[in-house]
Amino acid sequence: MMLRLLAGLGWLGYLAGCLLILENSIVDFRPGGAGLFIREKAAIGGDPLWRLSLHLHVGGGLLCLFAALPQFSRRLLRRLPALHRVAGRLYALAMLAIVCPTGAHLALHAKGGLAGQLGFLLLGAIGFHSTLAAWRAVLPPHRDLAAHRAWMLRSFATASSAVSFRVLHIVGHLAGLEATTNYVACLWLSLLGNLAVAEWLIRRTRSSPSSPSIPTELPTKLQTEP
Repeated sequence: MMLRLLAGLGWLGYLAGCLLILENSIVDFRPGGAGLFIREKAAIGGDPLWRLSLHLHVGGGLLCLFAALPQFSRRLLRRLPALHRVAGRLYALAMLAIVCPTGAHLALHAKGGLAGQLGFLLLGAIGFHSTLAAWRAVLPPHRDLAAHRAWMLRSFATASSAVSFRVLHIVGHLAGLEATTNYVACLWLSLLGNLAVAEWLIRRTRSSPSSPSIPTELPTKLQTEP
């Protein structure tokens, strides 16, 4: 019961984080918006290709964050298997075609010097590999649903680092950390921390299939459709 309560609170916190990122993105990146992030990038902020990558990355990232919301609900999976399939495809396509490629470009100009650049490049590489592996695992002839779940959890760990990074960044700021140190530390903590939680959930699910918040099997209809 306690674990289910914590899982529910975790999802509420994740939803709140997604909504906060959506609000901040609208304020900062809409036409005529504040544009604070672009202005702080100095010269590179005026590069049309960089700006295109940024806007695609933000839009694709928001799509991933919200498409992931229904993916770990067993109740929705049983009642609306088509929702799981459509949301999963949107998530995977956004990650593979938009978020990771544009993220690699943006990482080359990330704050924090080499440590920041390597952190974002690693984040994108793990996100791309885990999403592709999850997609391949569920397609014929493999149909390895356990592998699909495990790789999707790893992929989600990278996507949701956008939320955990912001939480950690606020904590570091309140603790008085220097701006660049706070930025780089929170980047690596969010990536490694999320992946550690994902691996713990994968191991726990393998040893205890009744674990909450993680579907343990797909409905028959979903098993027969890619």
